[in-house]
Amino acid sequence: MRKAWVIVCCILGALLIGIVLVRAILFPGYKDPGTSGKYAVLQSSAILIDSTRTDPFEQDGSFREVPVHFYYPETVAGSTERFPLVAFSHGAFGYYQSNTSTYRELAGNGYVVVALDHPHHAFYTKDSDGKTVIVDRQFLRTAMRLNDGMDAPERYGLYTEWMTLRTADMNFVIDELKATANADTLSVLERVDFSKIGLMGHSMGGAAAVELGRERNDISAVIDLDGTMLSEYNGIENGALAIREEPYPVPVLEFNNWEMYNDLKEYLAQGGSYPNDVLIRGASAGFTTTIRDTKHMDFTDLPLLSPFLGNMLGSGDRDTAEAMAIVNSLVLEFYDCYLKGQGVFTVQDIY
Repeated sequence: MRKAWVIVCCILGALLIGIVLVRAILFPGYKDPGTSGKYAVLQSSAILIDSTRTDPFEQDGSFREVPVHFYYPETVAGSTERFPLVAFSHGAFGYYQSNTSTYRELAGNGYVVVALDHPHHAFYTKDSDGKTVIVDRQFLRTAMRLNDGMDAPERYGLYTEWMTLRTADMNFVIDELKATANADTLSVLERVDFSKIGLMGHSMGGAAAVELGRERNDISAVIDLDGTMLSEYNGIENGALAIREEPYPVPVLEFNNWEMYNDLKEYLAQGGSYPNDVLIRGASAGFTTTIRDTKHMDFTDLPLLSPFLGNMLGSGDRDTAEAMAIVNSLVLEFYDCYLKGQGVFTVQDIY
């Protein structure tokens, strides 16, 4: 079914050195689309260290580090305004800046966004010593094998491993932010209303966000940007991947690319079963939408940052700026409804 993120894995790993060498060609400059909100947007970053987990990718027994990057509204001195928190998880071989326009649109309209890096799953990031941490080679090789005759039990094992790592990162970040909300270490947290938390992610990050929406009781809404909901596979039946049937507990919005929409329509018509379809149909507040003439990377800012890489990795005929404007508008409307209690959310099947 969905192969786009695997292709991303393959090519991004091979292009790492080349991107560094020809950066000026690949990244001619990102034009900030601005924000519709009334707030100016501020940014800050930190690296959180989870002393309860060793990093499975490191050989020295060091603790797991999770870089976090905040986008938040600028308020006047002495303001007591509090804003919902939205946590974002990037895709496989992605990067925290993958959806900067989305973060800025939310922050400008009164949200605090925390975008995570998942070290060794990320294209690259930095650790607390300032060292660049690139994507893990074994992760890359394994991802490349997914569509190469891998049987269901092996796939299920990998999905479980990947989701365990990512949801642990996200759980740790949310818990750590809540625990340190009254400390002086991260002043941005003074602006957060922790009774209103949303989750979202692109591709594998979307899958992790969906899983966390099941695990935690403090999540109010979840968005999946073009990601197969890997954690909805819950075992093996008759040699095939089994899919959860328990109703999804919180409002969820799913975006699909045009290629996936057409493939899935044919697949389901032939009697196939897909985890996203099962979850949305069984959710009390489940929404799905497709943006016409898009591919997987059109749900990120990559084609805007680098048309060269966007075309290479999967950008459709739809103008990405137009596609992302639709995405960001719907994301804001969805969270305004389910995190701020404003209006009633509706969505078209296709845009």
